[in-house]
Amino acid sequence: MMNDPKNVESMYIKKDTLSIRQNIHDKYSVNKYGWHNWVLEQYNLKKNINIIEFGCGTGSTWIGKEKQIPENVNIILTDISPLMVEKTKENIDKKYGFSFKVMDIQDIPFENEYFDIVIANHMLYHVPDIKKSLSEVKRILKKDGIFYATTIGKNHLKDLEDIYRIYEGIIQFNYSSQFSFTLQNGEFLLKDFFGEISQKIYEDYLEVTAVDDIMDYITSYNQLPKEIYQEIYEIINKGIKNNGKFKIKKESGIFVCNI
Repeated sequence: MMNDPKNVESMYIKKDTLSIRQNIHDKYSVNKYGWHNWVLEQYNLKKNINIIEFGCGTGSTWIGKEKQIPENVNIILTDISPLMVEKTKENIDKKYGFSFKVMDIQDIPFENEYFDIVIANHMLYHVPDIKKSLSEVKRILKKDGIFYATTIGKNHLKDLEDIYRIYEGIIQFNYSSQFSFTLQNGEFLLKDFFGEISQKIYEDYLEVTAVDDIMDYITSYNQLPKEIYQEIYEIINKGIKNNGKFKIKKESGIFVCNI
């Protein structure tokens, strides 16, 4: 499961599998506006505020956007993985108000009502205790602050999951519908902590033309025996040969939460 600490360690702490998964979205997403541009557009950025992001990954939302940050904004980018924090440091120009820390959202070392904005992008489904993390977020958020949480839906990458189901009982895959925090159940989990919750969806899908990029994506999540790897490779390769591309549905969005 995605909130298994061993999975998190293998994907984000011991090695960087995140960049592999981001690569397929960067290369093949049909919506050219861009997920990270859209996410940044949702934030209510203004002067003289404190922001903290959990699970910053490689800092993708902020790369190349540093000059768009208003004056006197303090932005702390955190991740539970020291590897991710180091990669973010390499990618972000810290002179624009950024700092970087290794941190667990379940145990946040800041005083009550300190932040104007708290961000958790595509990471709450990795957290062992979501309710504890949301309690911590609420504690550090100012009464008029905003919590932004992006996630995926149960139909995210369904075209790949339809292939996975061929091998059910032989190998265990990571399915979007099994994630602990999704677009479908997120509001139910958030409502115990926030009084006003809205959801926005980013419309997009993938049109992939290189089978190796899909296989790299799949194996970044799942360990495949050689024979199953080859079978999946042939299924996807056949789809690309027949259609010129392999179309994959995406389902991603954001929750905007006020206390």
